[in-house]
Formats: sequence, structure tokens, C-alpha cells
Amino acid sequence: MGLRCKRCGGEEHVKNGLMRGHQRYLCKSCGLNFTDTPARGKPLALKAAAVLLYVSGLSMNRTAKLLGVSTPTIQAWLEQFAAAYAQKPEPEGRAVVIELDEMWHYLKKVRAALGLEGLGSCFRPAGGLGMRRS
Repeated sequence: MGLRCKRCGGEEHVKNGLMRGHQRYLCKSCGLNFTDTPARGKPLALKAAAVLLYVSGLSMNRTAKLLGVSTPTIQAWLEQFAAAYAQKPEPEGRAVVIELDEMWHYLKKVRAALGLEGLGSCFRPAGGLGMRRS
């Protein structure tokens, strides 16, 4: 199997100079200039092994150390796998949205603990921080 064009896959090419010490080729089919360099990135088998190790219960840090890559790389591979193969389930039935104001509950709890319930609201009146001038 000979050298193939990286765009069209054609095998007809001619030498076309040097690029950073690598032979450069010109594809006769599509006109692309390309060099005979290895593909970038890690092999698909390594990515699949990373996903299998993680799904089996190994941590991301340990998986990264075993495979000789960084932890963010493992996380990126897992996110790519999840986006491609693990669809989010649709909610069943009606969904109810509840919004809680944590500060209100916290202040209510503090006022009750300090015995300040009868002193009125601890919130400032709406409309700004300072007093209004007429």
C-alpha cells in the first residue's frame, strides 16, 4: 500500500519539495500539498481502553497514569464517548420546578435562634440602599 492523499485518498502524486525536513507531495487528483507524517492524536484502541477502565471502576487519575496520558485527556475522551453513545433520558410525566431562596431560610433560622422573631423584618425596603430625598 502506497502513500495516499490526506483529502481525497488518491494514490497519484508527485514530489513537491521539502517542508521542515519532510518530503512534500502534490496530489494529482485534488491538488493538495501534503507530507508523509504520522496521524496526530492517540489511537482509537487507547481511547476505548480508557473508557473501559473508567467504566470498570478505575479513577480518572489512575487510568491516565496507566495509559501514559494526562487526566484532562481522559476526561475529554469520556465526554466525547458520552456525547456519542449515552443519550440523556427524557423526563417522564410532569416536571415540577421549585425555587428556594436559601438566604431567606438562613435569616429566618438565625432570627429564630437568637429570639428576634418579634422585631420585624431584617430586610431593607425595596428601592435602594439609601434614604429617598424629595
